[in-house]
Amino acid sequence: MCRTKGLSGQSLKPLRWPITPEIHDKIKNAYHTITGNGEILDLARCLGYPRWKITRYAVQQGWIAKQKKEPNWMDKELKILERSAHLSPEVIQRHLKGAGFRRSAIAIQLKRKRMRFLQNLQGQSARMLSECLGVDVKFVTRAIQNGRLKAHRRGTERTPQQGGDIYYIKDSAIKTYILENLNEIDIRKVDKYWFVDILTN
Repeated sequence: MCRTKGLSGQSLKPLRWPITPEIHDKIKNAYHTITGNGEILDLARCLGYPRWKITRYAVQQGWIAKQKKEPNWMDKELKILERSAHLSPEVIQRHLKGAGFRRSAIAIQLKRKRMRFLQNLQGQSARMLSECLGVDVKFVTRAIQNGRLKAHRRGTERTPQQGGDIYYIKDSAIKTYILENLNEIDIRKVDKYWFVDILTN
């Protein structure tokens, strides 16, 4: 274990995890050849150093770990992603896994955004709809539960204590509900610009 000396020549506390030239080279080599399969953690275990020590030293040296490249998306994957775009990334991940594909939740979220699949859905949550109609969110959920307003679950992992899974309602379903249940809506409370936009597409 290395020791350093103060200005008076007295020995100071020994360095707990010294970076010797040999260790420097090992860390440098690991960061230049990393494939994303746990090389840094393996190096930390081999040296008997905490991983944060190695990571912090690498950052100080300006070394950045290479990210494991995601394979290109196949047409079948994209169709599943588009069909399930209204669901949460974790649920989409399970759908993909069921079809034999493995994608991280982050990769799914980024690809869905790049492909603009959410924009193509043109819809909103029950809470957003309640604000546009000028009503309480319970008004919207009752309409969904009574079958007057068609909606889909997002597939989130929200617990009952958190209000349960989130509803997603397409604009086309909102328009149908308005036209068939106009007597339930107080025109004075709705967002008039949104209201006209929904009815006129």
